[in-house]
Amino acid sequence: MIESRQALEAFDRILAHRPDRDGEAFSALTSHLCRMRDQLIASRREGADDAKLGHLNAIISLTLAGHFPLGNTPWPAIEQARDALMKMSPLPLAGEG
Repeated sequence: MIESRQALEAFDRILAHRPDRDGEAFSALTSHLCRMRDQLIASRREGADDAKLGHLNAIISLTLAGHFPLGNTPWPAIEQARDALMKMSPLPLAGEG
């Protein structure tokens, strides 16, 4: 849960700085997402059948496309990745714990 919260915060920093690309926030975001992926892989190895791994890999791919774009930064794809992460790991609202 902590990694997903920190990843969402990094997404927010990235989107707040557009049209400039915040390389430090992209790096932090990628680290959080990869740690989340490592956790999903570990739970799969323990027998969990979790379809989230494929979704998270797609989010990582979109993030890397924004961090290292071949042309213009794909801001709509970054927003889509943030929305997908929010749906994948819903967080409690402020005051809910």
